[in-house]
Amino acid sequence: MPLGTLHTIRGIIERRPGYRFFIAVHEGGEWELEPSRRFSRYLDCPVTIEGVRTGFNRLEVVRIKHDGEEWPPSQSWTRWFNRWRKRNGKNT
Repeated sequence: MPLGTLHTIRGIIERRPGYRFFIAVHEGGEWELEPSRRFSRYLDCPVTIEGVRTGFNRLEVVRIKHDGEEWPPSQSWTRWFNRWRKRNGKNT
């Protein structure tokens, strides 16, 4: 899985020392999440995340939702993803 790839992951958001957030994946393993204040409301809840891989086990979250909910229609993750790829020199 190269850097800059988009992933959809289901798991539970956890906070570790130093206010780092992780998602414990339901199938096993974990991803460290790029810092964001919005994760606090999802702590210890099952969620689905779409994010871009930015490191070995690190994701920058594009969008997040509680399991069982629909994705919010107002967000354009493809536009965000394309901006991220351009900003980081990742051309397709």
